[in-house]
Amino acid sequence: MAIEEIIYIEYDEAVWLHFRLMWEWEEIRFGIDRRELLESALARPKQTAFYENADIVRQAATLCFGLIKNHPWQGGNKRTATFLMRIFLKQNGLQLKYEISEMLEMVLAVESDAWKIDEIENWLRDRIIKMEN
Repeated sequence: MAIEEIIYIEYDEAVWLHFRLMWEWEEIRFGIDRRELLESALARPKQTAFYENADIVRQAATLCFGLIKNHPWQGGNKRTATFLMRIFLKQNGLQLKYEISEMLEMVLAVESDAWKIDEIENWLRDRIIKMEN
């Protein structure tokens, strides 16, 4: 899949989605903490596609990893990371089938440095479903 065919999440969209998610959860602590860390995490999928010829699942794993580890938000970092990862996959014709407890275990493993990108990728591959048009 060429980079031109993939729909990437841009900065403004990520900010809007974060705010929407936090309002939905009625959070009071949210917003951008470090813009450069958000931009860095959002650039990871394109870089991985270009330099590693990564497919969409690998790119989603790098996005999730970057957002969790960079902590670009004032609050809701893990929730926003998984939300943006799911949006990225959905925009590109894929969805995840998972239990909430599985997602929680995954993000906590990433946050604690027990999991890296390879583990996220494997986790995703076990749960990916191609959306029907």
